[in-house]
Amino acid sequence: MSSHRYLRRRTGGTILAASLATVFALTGAAGAAPGGSSRPALAKGSGSAINEAIIIAYTGPVSFEGGAADSGVYPAVHVIDAAGGVMGHKMNIITEDDRGDPADAVPIADKLIATSSNLVGVDGPGTASSPTVVPIINAAHITDMTIGGNARFDHAHYKYMWRLVPPDPANGEAMALYAKSKHYTKVAAVFGATTGSQGDLPGVLNGLKKINATLVAQVTLTPDQASYRAEAEKIIAAHPQVIMTESDGTTAATFFSELEQLGGLVPIIGTTATDISTWLDAVRKGIGATTFKKDYTAVIDGTPQTTAATASYTDGLKAVESKVPSPWTQWVTNPYSGAQFDGIITQALAMTDAHSTTPKVYNTKIEAVTEPGKGKAVVHTYAQGVKALKQGKKIQYVGVTGLIRFDKYHNSFGNEAAVTVDTSDNPVVVQTITEQQIQKLG
Repeated sequence: MSSHRYLRRRTGGTILAASLATVFALTGAAGAAPGGSSRPALAKGSGSAINEAIIIAYTGPVSFEGGAADSGVYPAVHVIDAAGGVMGHKMNIITEDDRGDPADAVPIADKLIATSSNLVGVDGPGTASSPTVVPIINAAHITDMTIGGNARFDHAHYKYMWRLVPPDPANGEAMALYAKSKHYTKVAAVFGATTGSQGDLPGVLNGLKKINATLVAQVTLTPDQASYRAEAEKIIAAHPQVIMTESDGTTAATFFSELEQLGGLVPIIGTTATDISTWLDAVRKGIGATTFKKDYTAVIDGTPQTTAATASYTDGLKAVESKVPSPWTQWVTNPYSGAQFDGIITQALAMTDAHSTTPKVYNTKIEAVTEPGKGKAVVHTYAQGVKALKQGKKIQYVGVTGLIRFDKYHNSFGNEAAVTVDTSDNPVVVQTITEQQIQKLG
């Protein structure tokens, strides 16, 4: 993912489990994985706990993904349980650290599915591990709300996968459109070597071609090196007007600090993944607060807004402050954590509408509770949705991320925004880049 502030135990698996996972990953089969078809339905109002799992990177180069996931899932579960749970069932959260490694993630997913009872859904994985994990979860008939921006899911048919974030290349294309509006024609690309950081780069390159801008330099940063002087000198020699970038905060701070010391710093346009406190704090310290404020802009997925859904999310975040990366306030406007929040609320409303916590049953109701329709009650919180459903109404949940409309590939995303940050690192929108503008780039 290109993170939204938008977040590992290394576990082993048997040869059989790994072999099964390989088969599922290669075929995308929809048949049941071990234990998948025999998972019993829970009795309505029985009070027994249901399990929601998070499979994502909590350690390693893309560990920010874990913070984004937790900052969406824990608040959602809090507000659901505070409203009485899902038909009387409280929700329990299971976390699994896949380190953003596609190979490590396979036995983790296999073991989770084989050993977890009352597993109603999965959140994650991120961009890097989604190609190996999503097919396994889909084959086990488990609903998966992923925040992985991997472009291979743009046109993939996975019945149980739902994505509430745009594909990574879309963020890169939005960055190019913003650059065009600023009349930048000479651009340098500085991206980390990890799969997550590289995700937006194809969109950047395609976008620059479409707006007739010139890529004057492109460097790849190996994470956590002591110096990036050679890379900085390459950028300086190319004389760019602007730098488009994504990497982890530590790497970025070292690179941009050296670039600034060498007198080569120019305006920076970061991806959504840069709009998190760990990145902002590190780079601000590296180049100085005044320079940072003058030169930094991010293009992020979604357009920050305040609604009843945001208020519910904020209340949930505050209540689970100890479970999310500090400061908790940084996540209020984060599009990835907001998407995870919306994903859990959508799942819970779909279960309520289906009168079932069994994924095979409630998965068919995901679109039923999010799509607009004549006579539908528009709801912004879980409590509102449950009340309306109990009254026999059909509902449309409009969440933290706004309107949710899944295409036939189960992808839903809308506009993006160019933002600066205020003194509390909250995004300040300076320009909206519409979904239609992005799609026109092709």
